[in-house]
Amino acid sequence: MRTRGSIRRVPAWAAACVALLALAACSGGGNGSGSTDNTTITTPVTAGPGIVKPVVDCAQLAAVDLTDIGGAGSTIASATVTTTTVNGNTVSLCAVKGTLAPANTFEVALPVSTWTQRFAALGCGGLCGNLADPTKLSGVSFSYKCPLVQEGGFVTAATDMGHQGNDPSWTTDPQKQADFAYRGQHITTLAAKKLIKAYYGQDPKYNYFIGCSDGGREALMAAQRYPNDYNGIIAGAPAAHFQVQNSVFHGWSVVANSTTGDSSGNSILYPDKVALLHKAVLAACADTPDGLITDPRACNFDPASIACPANATDTSGCLTALEVSAAGRIYGGPVDAATNARMQIGRPLFGSEGNWVGVEVPTSGSAAAPVAVKSGVFSYNIVTGAYNLIFSGSPTMPTIDTFGYTDSSFYNTYLAANHPLYDATNPDLSAFRQAGGKLILWHGWADQHISPRYTIAYYEALQNQMGQSTVDTFARLYLVPGVGHCGGGEGMADIDLVSQVTGWVEQGTAPAAVMTYKTDSAGTQTASRPVYPYPQVAQYTGTGDWRDGANYTSAAPRYNVPTPQWPGSFLYAPYTPKQQGVPAP
Repeated sequence: MRTRGSIRRVPAWAAACVALLALAACSGGGNGSGSTDNTTITTPVTAGPGIVKPVVDCAQLAAVDLTDIGGAGSTIASATVTTTTVNGNTVSLCAVKGTLAPANTFEVALPVSTWTQRFAALGCGGLCGNLADPTKLSGVSFSYKCPLVQEGGFVTAATDMGHQGNDPSWTTDPQKQADFAYRGQHITTLAAKKLIKAYYGQDPKYNYFIGCSDGGREALMAAQRYPNDYNGIIAGAPAAHFQVQNSVFHGWSVVANSTTGDSSGNSILYPDKVALLHKAVLAACADTPDGLITDPRACNFDPASIACPANATDTSGCLTALEVSAAGRIYGGPVDAATNARMQIGRPLFGSEGNWVGVEVPTSGSAAAPVAVKSGVFSYNIVTGAYNLIFSGSPTMPTIDTFGYTDSSFYNTYLAANHPLYDATNPDLSAFRQAGGKLILWHGWADQHISPRYTIAYYEALQNQMGQSTVDTFARLYLVPGVGHCGGGEGMADIDLVSQVTGWVEQGTAPAAVMTYKTDSAGTQTASRPVYPYPQVAQYTGTGDWRDGANYTSAAPRYNVPTPQWPGSFLYAPYTPKQQGVPAP
């Protein structure tokens, strides 16, 4: 064991000699006060690929022809050297910007002097439409304190997935639909690999995909449709069930919190009452030393437990009957009127309330100063933006109010047709596994946007389809208490999964316990705790500082009930992906 202070940062030029010392530097270390980490944390330290320098000037990449990948009209707009600084370390990058026809804007960042023969495609979020800057290495998700990323070991690439901005007109264009669904990341990856070959004179040795939210969907889409594109994939909080997520899940969040039961009303719950609800949930169900919930599925909280007394004149410290009902609807989700079956397997879970503001409830207002239920609420905005995508080709175009949440026939009426286009829930990853691919799924238990129960449902579908022992050879799932959507929240959101996936792909070291960290506003590390492959959970040993991850061990699951059948269960069965528009190479 060693302390955080004893870990020597590896300069970029030395990365070739200790390829996965990055893992030790990221995952080793304690809580910032000199304590040590749990020795069960995997820390493979083995020689890896060496650094390769360019064989041509950056500017020459502007002449690379990409029409064989994107088609006629594909162009490179610029190829220039730029620098980025991460944690005081400056990295020079050749930034190549261009367009893959018809409208996939992309950027590839190629290290000038630090490339370790690795490539990483970066996912986008929401409905995309904006080009993330791949030269900002600090933005590479799930790489907390990882020199391999922060010191420029990867070529990175990003795309806007074939459309720009929030103009909804693109959602009715079949080609742009296909580019967003699956094509955009694939052709950007092919273009990046061609640029790598031109710049360094060789192909990348290892290829990775890193994404969260829709980027997590893109990650799974790659494993399902293009099993040879990447050696390792990190899929965080994946919106794999894209259509359910952006119709039923977010749509219900709007109408469930409305005074009128539709999007025309005012909100019922506001930030002040959500804070009360969250405090009560943690008081009832928290089971970690820092007051978080290890597995919210084992929590049996009832919002009525903090209901205001009858005829109360001061309701500031309790929930009114209307607020209790709204909270119950948000947690529970819609129910089929005929069968009483729940329309979704996943809703916001107990412990996520602290993250609801701006998503399930508005950022301002109160019962005394009401605001419209759709005012600045993400759930309303994403649903109205996604409807043309989801319901393209449907016999009728529903609205957020006419969708019909209490009739399970909507799955076949509205969602079945485009399920093979947008969703990434196919559990047959045989081709990805046969290609040697490794997959790490992760999700925060307090996610306010995408329920972790959907990711659990997908992981269980993998096991049912391929067998648990087979899945164990190439996939892992990690669930992090108290962490919100793709990070944030009250939990320990800092984690290095990049080193875990590279260690698995390159050294054959399968991930076991992975350390997570808490940092304060100044970036100072204040606590650490391991997470274990699902369904194992971390448990404090009862001895030593609970802020030190060394004082935890693995424990049996708090909840061990398989996901029950629900009207959307068929979405997690094998299916043939839908193709449309220009075929991808």
